[in-house]
Amino acid sequence: MRNPFCATELPVTAPFCDREKESEELESHAVNRANVVLYSPRRYGKTSLVKRVQARLAGKGTITI
Repeated sequence: MRNPFCATELPVTAPFCDREKESEELESHAVNRANVVLYSPRRYGKTSLVKRVQARLAGKGTITI
């Protein structure tokens, strides 16, 4: 059986549907230096969400790891 998952990485500028609330919450936690755990099944966009928030914070001068 062929692997159904795409191994390429989406750029942070690619369309990302309906995650504004989660992005704002993560950004708020990052600014407040809070630890956060994201938990969901694989391929639900956890990494893409975090990378988008990191890119938004970098534009505001905040360093994230």
